[in-house]
Amino acid sequence: MTTIQPLPVDEDSVALTHYTLSNQGDRNYNEDAYCHAHDRGIVSFAVADGMGGTSGGRHAAALAVSTIRQSELSLDPNEMSRQFLAISTAIKREQIAHPEMSNMCTTIAELRIDTYSQQAIWAHWGDTRIYWFRNNELVTMTEDHSVVQSLVSAGLLSEEDAANYPKRNVLLGAAGANSEVEPSVLPSAVTVTDGDAFLICTDGVWSMVNTSFIERTLSQAVSVQDWIDEIMKQVALVGSGSNDNFTATGVWITAGSEKTIAMRL
Repeated sequence: MTTIQPLPVDEDSVALTHYTLSNQGDRNYNEDAYCHAHDRGIVSFAVADGMGGTSGGRHAAALAVSTIRQSELSLDPNEMSRQFLAISTAIKREQIAHPEMSNMCTTIAELRIDTYSQQAIWAHWGDTRIYWFRNNELVTMTEDHSVVQSLVSAGLLSEEDAANYPKRNVLLGAAGANSEVEPSVLPSAVTVTDGDAFLICTDGVWSMVNTSFIERTLSQAVSVQDWIDEIMKQVALVGSGSNDNFTATGVWITAGSEKTIAMRL
């Protein structure tokens, strides 16, 4: 675990603690990638789930998070949208340069928090999710860009039936794909407060644990590491023998004059 403790900030700011675990599951390789970055008080957390087979999926996901890591950070939704589209363009260039990876693409989910203004914004493309919790209860979550989610949203399929729908993994949008939908970006930043928590995770996580379990483990956890560890233990247990790659980043927000950033490497 690596801990970074920047200089103290003013007393009206918030502190962030985060922890990430990524596991290849029962696959021979891990196509997930993740990163965090900080720039002038803004901290970014991103998770990507690559597709396209071994080197292609890994390359697409790695390209997505490396681009985010090197970007100037702001809470401008238009800038986030441009960044996601630029990632998609970069992946398509790589497809042309490397025909053996012509079908590679990746989901992306990115959360940005301004520790000074206590504002947050997020964006996603595909079915890697961002959950926002307050008082240990779900406030909101992103809506997957997938065939099954479009049917649920249209009232043509129940949440229960969606879990066993045969095309549940078919996406309508992802970076590098010929997408039917563009990335979704929160229209404007929201205010976060002491006690809020975020979870960013791939479908390898949320397909194995429901929201009630995530809320319950959040309410019982003594640290963000404890929370993510419990979630991932359950994912490994439920999916034993058939697990996809699974990656989760947890972010806890607390009041304080110093922020601590932790990541499991």
